[in-house]
Amino acid sequence: MRERMEDGVLDDANSKDPANTSGSGRPDRLPEGVAGWSWGGFVFSWIWAIPNRTWWGLLGLVPVVGLVMRVLLGLKGRQSAWRSRRWDSVAHFRRVQRRWSMAAGVVVALAVIALVAVVAHDRPAPRSGEHAGGQLEL
Repeated sequence: MRERMEDGVLDDANSKDPANTSGSGRPDRLPEGVAGWSWGGFVFSWIWAIPNRTWWGLLGLVPVVGLVMRVLLGLKGRQSAWRSRRWDSVAHFRRVQRRWSMAAGVVVALAVIALVAVVAHDRPAPRSGEHAGGQLEL
């Protein structure tokens, strides 16, 4: 029986797909919906890599290699997570990765807000008697 989950993804609730190759570690053809950019891998790097059993992502802890690993996790993280961990279904995999992506979006939005606040706070205030144009009033 197929069930529509709260995120709109169809899930095979009562059946296990014998073609589910997740967790096999084999470079089999990936099911549709698995490949793609991983915002969770890109933003969270090694934090994302641990629960997704993408152990090469732990190289993100190495200072010089960290940025390169973030890009690689963004590009190939989803494929690696599918092959490294057993998932109930493609829908289950997509739900979990979507949650990581939403969390990454929240973190990026908060970082942008914080950056704007810091930049706005660090602007020097005009001295008394000055206008925005920088001329003194008489």
